[in-house]
Amino acid sequence: MHPYHRELLLEIRKKGGKPVRDPFLENYLGNPHPIYKVNSPTLRKIAKTWVSGHRDVSADELAKLIRSLVLGKTCTEKMMAGILLDTSRKEQRTFDPGLFDHWLNHLIGWVEVDTLCTGRYPETEVPKQWTAWKKVLNKFSRSENIQKRRASLVLLCSPMRRNADPRLLDQAFKTIDRLGREKEVLITKAISWVLRSASVYFPGEVKKYVTLNESRLPKIAVRETLTKLKTGTKTKRK
Repeated sequence: MHPYHRELLLEIRKKGGKPVRDPFLENYLGNPHPIYKVNSPTLRKIAKTWVSGHRDVSADELAKLIRSLVLGKTCTEKMMAGILLDTSRKEQRTFDPGLFDHWLNHLIGWVEVDTLCTGRYPETEVPKQWTAWKKVLNKFSRSENIQKRRASLVLLCSPMRRNADPRLLDQAFKTIDRLGREKEVLITKAISWVLRSASVYFPGEVKKYVTLNESRLPKIAVRETLTKLKTGTKTKRK
């Protein structure tokens, strides 16, 4: 365990006591890991306080800390890896994107994957390090590990909501072409999410793509995306 991991875990334990098994949460979060009863705002506050007190931590050292956290025994520690990455300073995010390939080997379910793969890090670093990230995303989309296949989609969501970058749109369509016939909810929901994210800057292109490929896309993705384009939300208001 990395020394900084111990520091963060001490703060988590102050707020959440001992980790517990919760069958309801395990089913909802999609993983079998114990969890500390600490809510997300509290975890984010812990991370923000830690980053404020460790401004001199290098990108290499942050990457080592994230590795330690994803190897943790609890869902909370694994989520903290993503929250810390999201809270970190931009100078601390310049590590090799290929490290995600190792980190994702130790995550299970949507909450652990999405906490690591959405937020400020992908929003800024995926476009900035595009040559490296494109290789990683293509590798993930072909992986036998469903967590990595999901990551190949959700890593595009945050940057597409903030950047009118046609490279991201092209990558999203190519990845969906590859994964669009999968039936697992981890993938079908991610396809819907990435299409809705793309619609922020490319509504016409997204509508055309969904219309032309409706028969081979997950029904939930078609329904939620077309509703988003029409109403601004993924589900119809009652």
